[in-house]
Amino acid sequence: MSREKSIAVLSWLGVVFLIASFLGPVWKNFSGSVVGPFGGIDALLQVGILEWSARHWPHVSTWMNLPVFYPIAGTIGFMDSLLGQVWMVMPVRWLFSPSAAGLYNAAYLGSLLLAAAGMATLWLASGGSRWAAGVAALALVGAPYTHAQLGHLNQLPPPFVLFSLAALTAALRRQNAGLSNGKFWWLLGGSLVMQAAWGWHGFAYAVMGVTVLQTAWLVHRFRRRTANRGLILSVLKNTMLPLAVTVVAVGFLAQPQLQLGQRYAEFQRGDKEVLAGSADIQHFFNRGVYRSGPADWIGQGISGEERYLGRDRQVLHPGWLALALFAVGWWRRGYLPFQRRRFGRSLLVLGVIGLVFAFGSSMGLPGTSFRLPLPFDWVRDLVSPFKAFRMVWRFSWLMVVALAWWSAVGVEQLVMKYQTGYRRWAAPLLPLGLLFLLSLPAAIPAQLVPMDGRLSPEAATAGAVLTLPAPAHEDAEDRTEALWLLRSLKTGLPVTGGASGWVPPEVRLLRKRLLDCEEGREKAGAFLREMNALGMDRVEIALRPDDEKRAMFWRDALVQAGAVRDEPWPQAGYEMYRF
Repeated sequence: MSREKSIAVLSWLGVVFLIASFLGPVWKNFSGSVVGPFGGIDALLQVGILEWSARHWPHVSTWMNLPVFYPIAGTIGFMDSLLGQVWMVMPVRWLFSPSAAGLYNAAYLGSLLLAAAGMATLWLASGGSRWAAGVAALALVGAPYTHAQLGHLNQLPPPFVLFSLAALTAALRRQNAGLSNGKFWWLLGGSLVMQAAWGWHGFAYAVMGVTVLQTAWLVHRFRRRTANRGLILSVLKNTMLPLAVTVVAVGFLAQPQLQLGQRYAEFQRGDKEVLAGSADIQHFFNRGVYRSGPADWIGQGISGEERYLGRDRQVLHPGWLALALFAVGWWRRGYLPFQRRRFGRSLLVLGVIGLVFAFGSSMGLPGTSFRLPLPFDWVRDLVSPFKAFRMVWRFSWLMVVALAWWSAVGVEQLVMKYQTGYRRWAAPLLPLGLLFLLSLPAAIPAQLVPMDGRLSPEAATAGAVLTLPAPAHEDAEDRTEALWLLRSLKTGLPVTGGASGWVPPEVRLLRKRLLDCEEGREKAGAFLREMNALGMDRVEIALRPDDEKRAMFWRDALVQAGAVRDEPWPQAGYEMYRF
């Protein structure tokens, strides 16, 4: 087998093995547990969202009203709906009728595989060699950023960003060659629509990427004096209809968010939230908590909460081997054909812009109290959708894509440079092996999903459930709040509880009143009767660990208000009461 074929096979085997290792904690219980880092709240919430969207997406009016935060309507708009992931796994649902956890794991696996395929497609579309496509995919899947997002189905490497950039690159290359390119503009539009359904963070990356690469192409044509009226008209002719269809489709998918934006003037992220979710210089040295190290290799690594408590979530570390391969590729960029070299520079510019955005609205200067204003603050004012982003450090993923591309260039150049002797094999294969080894995960926890997500035979047909006890504020939300959605899917009843990326003012007020009842500032009996009059004819108490005092308070209050406990209640960890 030639070196090139060996590298292709080994790199793709590495991609598959890495993805399998990310799912390692759940292979033995694929239908009952999910990968759940950082306490698992995001994963458990998205298990419920995926199941809800899979059940209801064809019926838009029902689908938009995710049954949490009762009686608020349009609640799917508070979070990514995972529609794209649902469409991907619908064949699995039709063929195997999996549990909610099983469906989530299928979507998780499919997302990672599709991201690897997307990176390979972008590499090939830019003129890269077929045998090195797996290297680019391995660098993307194995990046520290990917490890840092393993608890979020919606934040795994967004594949349709990569397919969008690949379609654009193919269209522009064919434009340069004077070949027909209309179908690639349609592929670009379709990829943008799919990414909008996949997740809004990724859609922002895709729009930024398309804008930067298209602008770089036009600037180059003007500098070479090859841009003329005919060229501009040709591009406009090919893009006008796909662009119009794309805008309409994306606008339709954004309706839940647009409607909530009209209803809530404050439906955006404040400066403090953006600052908390921004990157800092120190995060370049954070490899992430679930990336293996020497202690893990000798069986002495830590696990559980000790692994992540007190550690930053923001990960800007580029990965040492990816950075070294990037350096090799950049050093030898002169050996690349001109178009590939220009594309690589444009991709790197995109990565730098993403990295600047990752620092948010301002950056503190070391040793001073001064904060340097950054472009993201201006962009937030100019383009209102950017006000919805809180964890802005994730924009650094655009640099991850650029580094993955240049890592594959580095391996290509090592193969080109070393044609004889032992270095002929060692030069490319040694860094490839180290890239794989240093990308292995460690101590990723699984979270048991206590409900299968299927509607119970005893499910009610009317009414709503007041969920107790509630967190005092958003920062106190835990896996119990995330699981209220699965409880609703089980009982068929909407609930007042839930978790999301943004808590509406009505829910904040409800939580405050519940806390006031517990602390004696409001009469619990009168409050419960008021809730019953508003349509909440059932109350469910979640038996949180170490929270027995609050549960006891509400048991007594419910009995005094005339509620009757359902006995026995089939779901462990919960008690249901009826008025």
